[in-house]
Amino acid sequence: MENTRRRVQVNQGSIEVAISVFKECLSERLAEKGYGTFASSHEILGVITEEYHELQHAVEANDKRQVRHELLDLAVGAIFGVACYDQETCEW
Repeated sequence: MENTRRRVQVNQGSIEVAISVFKECLSERLAEKGYGTFASSHEILGVITEEYHELQHAVEANDKRQVRHELLDLAVGAIFGVACYDQETCEW
């Protein structure tokens, strides 16, 4: 089935702002929690799952501000997990 609705294109400026906001959130979280690695892939999954559920609740509540917040939290957890994985600091 073909998608008959055209999607609005996201401009580069909006993407750059989102990346900048993400970097701020990551810096804030690292200042709060420190740079200690996730212990395992199970811990990464637990963090991502918790953030996913928080996002799901925000969507169900139709709370746009909270949805944005949870999307950023999910991104921070995922990217930090990738950094831990790439540095091979997790016991898998």
